[in-house]
Amino acid sequence: MAVETRIPKKAVEPLILLCGKLGRETGRQAEEVFKEFLVWMKKYAWYFFGEPWSEKAEKQVMLSGEDVEFVERSESYGEECERFALVCLRRNMSLKGFDVEGFDRDFEFFGRILCGNCSVWRATGLRRFVERVEQKRRENEEEMKGEDPSWITREMYEYRRRPDVVRLDKMRLVELRFYEEVGGAKGKSCLDRNKYRCPYGDESERFVEDGELIYDLWRLVEWYDRHWNRSRMFQPSPADVKWCHYDEASIIDVTSYEDVLKAAEDGRLKGIFEEHERYLKETRSED
Repeated sequence: MAVETRIPKKAVEPLILLCGKLGRETGRQAEEVFKEFLVWMKKYAWYFFGEPWSEKAEKQVMLSGEDVEFVERSESYGEECERFALVCLRRNMSLKGFDVEGFDRDFEFFGRILCGNCSVWRATGLRRFVERVEQKRRENEEEMKGEDPSWITREMYEYRRRPDVVRLDKMRLVELRFYEEVGGAKGKSCLDRNKYRCPYGDESERFVEDGELIYDLWRLVEWYDRHWNRSRMFQPSPADVKWCHYDEASIIDVTSYEDVLKAAEDGRLKGIFEEHERYLKETRSED
């Protein structure tokens, strides 16, 4: 039986409006975007036109198993982008018409989820944060050189010199270095956080996978820091006290990229991981 390969009549006009919007965002003509969508619909007709159109779009909050499988069967980044766009189109199309805003929400929401903790996106945010902190530090030091710095200036000057604050600032630099050197984000930046608008195309999957590993590694390092190094910014709860080792010798230097990297290789980090697992099991904490 032949598959009916026509979109609902009431969906045509809003779909053209979407194409115009996407064209303006990408510097293309609306007709070009529309033709591209039609090519993809025909290319994957068995998916896009596989079921009769419903009276109105009644989509689930998350993607269906069929939608996920359709995207995951892609053989390249370009094909994955095509398939993902079709998923968003089909979820918002019905005999009643086409929901342009619904398409935008789906594209942004699921594109962001699938971007995860991409090493490039994480590194971009950390760089901006580190730059702001450094700028504030320089401004504070200049204000301290004045004849009569305000009490706020003096308080901030003392705050930035506290050992726990200095340690935290250095830790951010180490974390950034992991994303840049291990995660491959050095010299790269992205503020979009959407896998299907990734400026690095085929490399996106690697950046996402490496970023997730580094994110998990660094959460473990931060947990270690809170439970081995005293800080006025973290006061352990009664349930946490037994897991604190403030008067014991340090296991890793959280301000040294080289030492954290070496700890991952020589087994020190494994020991911390095992204690963290016991901590999670006993406290039922999510951190």
